Amino acid sequence: MLQLQNSLVELLRTKPFSQITYKEITEGVDIDRSTVYRYYNHKNQVLQAAVDVRLTAFSSQVDLTFGRMESIDGYMGRLVDAWIGLWLESGGLLAAASGLGAEPGPQRQWWRERIEPWIEAVREAIEVARFVEELPKDGRPALPLAEMTVGLCLSTFNTELTVQHTEEHRTMVRDLLLDAILRTMGRK
Repeated sequence: MLQLQNSLVELLRTKPFSQITYKEITEGVDIDRSTVYRYYNHKNQVLQAAVDVRLTAFSSQVDLTFGRMESIDGYMGRLVDAWIGLWLESGGLLAAASGLGAEPGPQRQWWRERIEPWIEAVREAIEVARFVEELPKDGRPALPLAEMTVGLCLSTFNTELTVQHTEEHRTMVRDLLLDAILRTMGRK
């Protein structure tokens, strides 16, 4: 099944997910066609499996916990840097999954479940940062702020990190994104 997932990743380097056919994914893979259909009968299932593998690996490498000795600025910078690394490695795949998540139906729920740990971690960080007075206690609920933060990151990554840019441009995008996130949270 990893061969199919890798086939999809390679195809995403040259064309958008919407233009990739299931047949293209299965061509050139050393697996009997009946075995392929036993596990995946649609290209969305291959995409979801490939994303799950990458997000599971990512989750094991990144601590989403807001550290006691960490500032909200440092925490968000650390998360943004980790997410950028993930997007640079698997951007086409994640952009396709994010696009699926924008469509109504089970794909939206599937994508929401994948990004929920990020949203929850950012929500907790906002609440802790408010408690220690790093962020203003302005009465805005933390959950919508966390959802906006993760949404802003996903949107930025999908438009900026799935295409080739110079390192200088990436650094500028990262700094602007972090500034926008912190301002959204109430940092001056």
